[in-house]
Amino acid sequence: MKIDGNLASVWTPHEFYDDINFSHCGANSFQMFNISGKWIIIFIVDMGKRVGCKLGQEKNNVSLERE
Repeated sequence: MKIDGNLASVWTPHEFYDDINFSHCGANSFQMFNISGKWIIIFIVDMGKRVGCKLGQEKNNVSLERE
């Protein structure tokens, strides 16, 4: 998560399963805005793929940064 004042950007990898069957992996990106102390999502980007996935593995180290 990257925060600058009232604006935040969040990125996270995901794996999607239909019951126990793998469907796809990818990443989601969320743009958020803080209004009166409450974070709201203002924009979402969803990217999915079926090849090149590293299933069940940690894909990145989560870091929280504030400027």
